[in-house]
Amino acid sequence: MTSVAHFATASAVGLFVFGAAGCTGKAEAPRGPRVSVRWTGADTASFSARAVAEWCAPRHLLEIRAVAGDTGVGIALYPPDTVDAGRYPIRRPDVADTIVPPSAAVALRWFSQTTVMGFQGDSGSVILERRPDGTLGGRFTAGARPLVTGTRLRASGTLDGLRVVAAPSDCAGRPPADSAKAAQPSGTD
Repeated sequence: MTSVAHFATASAVGLFVFGAAGCTGKAEAPRGPRVSVRWTGADTASFSARAVAEWCAPRHLLEIRAVAGDTGVGIALYPPDTVDAGRYPIRRPDVADTIVPPSAAVALRWFSQTTVMGFQGDSGSVILERRPDGTLGGRFTAGARPLVTGTRLRASGTLDGLRVVAAPSDCAGRPPADSAKAAQPSGTD
């Protein structure tokens, strides 16, 4: 499962903990690298937060995340070779990493009055631009479906000032051999 799929799925089951602050519908525009997004449909709100862009070499993906309180957006880009300017069609997170690149996956989450709302993009595109200073920017539009129940939404946003850094060494997840060994009861070979 892609990390963006995990981001969206975890929001539905409450496994991802982003903090105690709720979404107020608008966040102050941050300085530095950021993602800003506005959505309509199931709810109408906007969000802007500092962002990170991490390259996970083993999975060949660029993960962009912006989180503030309980509100967040995750974007995974799957380039053909290296991350470069261009159009990345948005696919469902469960298939974005299995089709011929380029492709992208998008997930949104926020805390409503009574529950955490999670959405996965299934249409639209991310337009990535390389700026003269070497940073990445661009824009995206996405149609997204709710993870549990609710109405579809339409999201659009911008990326700005992103500097790509290497992801932690565990970005690809635990190797199957380690998982199997960890699952064995103690005292067995």
